Amino acid sequence: MLPKKLVFIDVETTGPRPTYDRIIEVGILRVENGNVVKEYKQLINPHIYLSPFIQLLTGISQNDLEEAPSFSDVRDELIEILDDATFVAHNVRFDYSFIRNEFKRFGIPFRAQQLCTVKLSRLLYPNFRKHDLSSLIERHGFACENRHRAFDDAYVLWQFFQKILEEFNEKKIKNAFHLIQKRPTFPKHIDPEVIDEIPETFGVYKFYDSSGSLLYIGKSKNIHTRILSHFSSDGSSTKQFNMVEKIAHIDYIPTAGELGALLRESYLIKKLRPVYNRALRIQNQAVTLVKTTDDNGYDTVKYEDIKNIPINEVDSIMGTFKSKRKAEEFLSVLAKKHVLCEKILGLNSSAPCFAYKLKMCKGACIGKESAKIYNLRFLLAFSENKIKPWYFGQPIEIIEKNPFLGLYEKFVIDKWCLLSNVTSDNQNGLGTDFEMEFDIDVYNILARFLRKSIDSRISTLRASQNRKHEYQYEYEMEF
Repeated sequence: MLPKKLVFIDVETTGPRPTYDRIIEVGILRVENGNVVKEYKQLINPHIYLSPFIQLLTGISQNDLEEAPSFSDVRDELIEILDDATFVAHNVRFDYSFIRNEFKRFGIPFRAQQLCTVKLSRLLYPNFRKHDLSSLIERHGFACENRHRAFDDAYVLWQFFQKILEEFNEKKIKNAFHLIQKRPTFPKHIDPEVIDEIPETFGVYKFYDSSGSLLYIGKSKNIHTRILSHFSSDGSSTKQFNMVEKIAHIDYIPTAGELGALLRESYLIKKLRPVYNRALRIQNQAVTLVKTTDDNGYDTVKYEDIKNIPINEVDSIMGTFKSKRKAEEFLSVLAKKHVLCEKILGLNSSAPCFAYKLKMCKGACIGKESAKIYNLRFLLAFSENKIKPWYFGQPIEIIEKNPFLGLYEKFVIDKWCLLSNVTSDNQNGLGTDFEMEFDIDVYNILARFLRKSIDSRISTLRASQNRKHEYQYEYEMEF
């Protein structure tokens, strides 16, 4: 049976942090048995500074709020409107957290069944990619006179609810409600309200046990959702189950964007060595294939266990692997694909090599193929896997911004090495000065990030006044 009492609600706020920022406007439609029984729209004086970004986004100015009532003036009326109803909002956790925290400041507990219309849209309209409120308005032709004003946005949610009642049968809607409202099972030491405070943003999170020992470090573009996914595991992984059972405390660091989260996770895992991050815990310990030349002038590789790759030897690195066995498997595949000599690559010692007998080697092992021609094919074969040359020829600055979170982060990179990192809050940066040291994990992160960003045209490269290149990446949240 569908809920009989619903409140469609939207709040505008001074920022994204429920425990710090405040509500500046509330819009509500209370619906009972399919009929709107109460409409409510109210500006609220937060008694704190309203940033130009929020003023521009909402059209609400500081002056508009001066004569508005405080939350304490409207709380009793809000309690009455919200009473005994399902709390419906777009990205419901955001609006719900702000309402709950405003009541909490006055010692008033607030709890309600929640329904997220973002999740509802994704479940019922899976063929569409975007489900932010602006996309719903455009897609379904909903009326919205003032976007980013609380009542107008709440009215869109009511229109959306009516739309799905027309298009889908009650059973399908009920199933969608059930999937959305199903809560994961939290570890016994974790209060669900702690999870509610974690923002939906890029960042890094840390799990600790009851003695304060660090269990795990992870990263995500949405740390709230990612943390919840740990608790929603089906228990098929013994390692995952054991870790979750031990979690007693969760810490997190929001970042301005994807790159900050990736680099911070790699850095912290190597520095703090959490128990359950075995794959990345030991810095740069890998089997490395290093380019060399044999006595007859044929290019080949040698195996080296290198913890720190000297910056002046990066160009000779043809690949890094977790073990010698993995490196040999890679060489075997590469030899077959590019007709390279197994003897020269050290995969067997016979001359001619076994591959030559199968006509899969052109005879470099017995001098039948010239070193010059063989070496050209050797370089081509390794070109995809070897460390790429530094694109820019000089240091670059990579800047990530998230204006809604008020976060700004700058990285200085040269020859795939992180030289410095600063953040706008001066607390969560990795540091201002690093040794010029090549790190294969940092290389992989930067290479993927730059290729993805440039290829998708998210960002642009431009020369800055100090003659360095500046790469600017700006992440904008969907509302």
